[in-house]
Amino acid sequence: MKKTIKLSIFWAVLIAVITIIAFSRENGFFKKTPRLYKIGILVRGETYRPGVDGFISKMKELGYEEGKNISYSIRFTDKREELPALVSEMIKEGVDLIHVYSTPATIEVQKQTQTIPIVFGSMGDPLASKTVESLQRPGKNVTGVQSLSSPLAAKRLEFLKEAAPATRRVAFPFSPEDIPAKSSYDSALVAGRKLGVEIIPYYITKERNVSATASAIKRADVDGIVISSDSLVWANLSTYVDQAKKEKLPFAVFDKDMVERGGLLGYGPDYFITGEQSAVYADKILKGANPAELPIDSPRKLLLVLNRKTAREIGLVFPQTLLSKADLIIDESR
Repeated sequence: MKKTIKLSIFWAVLIAVITIIAFSRENGFFKKTPRLYKIGILVRGETYRPGVDGFISKMKELGYEEGKNISYSIRFTDKREELPALVSEMIKEGVDLIHVYSTPATIEVQKQTQTIPIVFGSMGDPLASKTVESLQRPGKNVTGVQSLSSPLAAKRLEFLKEAAPATRRVAFPFSPEDIPAKSSYDSALVAGRKLGVEIIPYYITKERNVSATASAIKRADVDGIVISSDSLVWANLSTYVDQAKKEKLPFAVFDKDMVERGGLLGYGPDYFITGEQSAVYADKILKGANPAELPIDSPRKLLLVLNRKTAREIGLVFPQTLLSKADLIIDESR
């Protein structure tokens, strides 16, 4: 009899425990507090702002809710000399991953940390800058989406030639010590030979600053301007836009943002989409993937953008062949 009572009590207790556990699980009492990841975002230049928007948008789509399981520490700067301090601040904040835009910014981040994962949303030439060991296997704490700045410099020259067929001499302003810019210049030289266009380098040095370089570009000497991936050049874009309009020179730039700011035509990555691509990599890394083993990606979408307002200002009419290729045509008169 006692044995039967004890057995009944045992089963009653067991059923009660199971019921309590089931109730607790159903009502979330046993749920773990989600980990709060901290992401640092460092951006060299306003032109990359769409990339940041794309990155955060895609992270949300992947399940990262700001304030719930992720937080962002975002810093924009146009000044290269500010990069070391900004990177140092992020590292002291204890970020879990750094998302970065531009070659100088990426190099500075990697210089200061070889342990925190780095995902770049735009970088001119990861191999030439020795940021990675190979495109297929980066081999370090960094991966991301390259901007294809070197081959795209050649394409911008082609589009400039199509926009202004009489073009024979093109100014190419850049800093000789900027590795991606030098690669872009070399690419433009090769393309120029095929197109019958002479590429005239305008070097930015300590002795000759951005303003001095821009003001030296005259219609008497050249028929157009193509800018490189040199962040020092496009960080001072307005200086070159003003000079191009003053001299009535066709001016090929990087992307939609630069065309909206007055460039004649631009061909480059859709940064919102490269931001989304970067978020996919960030998600993989936060879930345990090794950035050293994630192949360098390329932009999924390239945009050809034309500015008819600028064309009118310099006395140029886009040929229909080029207009038909454009992804976007900016015309403020409409």
